Amino acid sequence: MHCPRCNHSSVQPHGAQAKFPQPYQCKACQHIFYPSVRQALRWLVSILLVVGLSPWWINRGLRVLVTQPDKGESVDAIVVLGSGTGYNEQRAKAAVELWKAGRAPHIFMSGAHDAPILVDLAQKMGVPAAQLSGEACAATTWENAFYTKRYMALEQVPSAQPKILLVTDGLHTGRSTLLYRNFGFEVVSHPVRLEFSQWRKHIIREFLAIMYYVKTKKLLPPTPDDYQRADATAEKRVVDWQCLDMEKAFIPENR
Repeated sequence: MHCPRCNHSSVQPHGAQAKFPQPYQCKACQHIFYPSVRQALRWLVSILLVVGLSPWWINRGLRVLVTQPDKGESVDAIVVLGSGTGYNEQRAKAAVELWKAGRAPHIFMSGAHDAPILVDLAQKMGVPAAQLSGEACAATTWENAFYTKRYMALEQVPSAQPKILLVTDGLHTGRSTLLYRNFGFEVVSHPVRLEFSQWRKHIIREFLAIMYYVKTKKLLPPTPDDYQRADATAEKRVVDWQCLDMEKAFIPENR
């Protein structure tokens, strides 16, 4: 900040108590002044750009870099990622519509707590049980990709590099697509539209998740050590959580 009279940069708040708007005094010429409205707006716009738009741009950039848009081609399977109450029905509906359109012979549901609900919703919408499977073991997006690779039935999806339609919300599409590609899937993204209230709630959360995955290198292809640790966890969860049985799956709250 500069003094409007002498343009000196040495200024300080004026007065013992903070006021709004806060007056400032120039140390050089002792002139007392208030910041201009234009300057205040400039600061406000800068803050909004950093806090408000950076998460969107990073999310958008990742999606542009890694996603393959849905052009209507047939795939080996439809994979649906769970996201909790208020989201599952919309995702199940999108997957069932894709299945009824003949896009894939099989639907695989992924996510602790969510997979049994998604399977039940799809059955109620007319998908036979033989065309559905899932796992309720995954507690993170990285685990969604890992458990899908590990447990999606090979007799139903025999390809060495399965081509999947990945159903999740638009904000989650970039990160989830990259993770599934790292596990050997060819991914066609099929984002489900969020309501604005949902978008506003999840944009910062997804931004923080991306930053965490960058920091922990989880956006890179898994290493042999990653596989070894995940395999050990999977063997325990399948027993403790019964997470491959959509009727008996029990996921502890303190997982």
